Amino acid sequence: MRHAGADQIGDQPDLVLVFDVSGGQRPRADGPLLTLSAAGLASVRAPRPGGARTAVQLSPAEATALLDIVVSRYGALEIDADAIDQALSQAGEPRLRIADASTTSLTLAIDDRHHSVSVNALPQQAGRHPGIEPLQRFAELARYLQSKANALATPTAD
Repeated sequence: MRHAGADQIGDQPDLVLVFDVSGGQRPRADGPLLTLSAAGLASVRAPRPGGARTAVQLSPAEATALLDIVVSRYGALEIDADAIDQALSQAGEPRLRIADASTTSLTLAIDDRHHSVSVNALPQQAGRHPGIEPLQRFAELARYLQSKANALATPTAD
């Protein structure tokens, strides 16, 4: 699977992955939580607003492995935001309305495919609706990407 996409995410033509958790009680942030460029440059938002982003150059094998996990293990290109929204609407319980909840979003530009998914109050929705498979898969993927961002932002001793 070739991952170096020629597509564009926002105003940055070389990004293949943009992951973010924003809004809610989180302070205003400087850019997305995690980005990955076609050249393997990973960038992680600072934990506090105004802090410097952490940039890590991944090897081609590391960048490919990260994208393979996102696409193959978690099926990110098949997670359908409309299907999640419809399933939540038909869940039989009043839909969660949390005004100060964060929104979790993922955008991919891989092999000339552009795919985005975004869910408000993802952890709460996933906890309340364990039977909605694409919601659960997106929640698992979000946990993985948050963990990956934390690992990349943590300096290692050489």
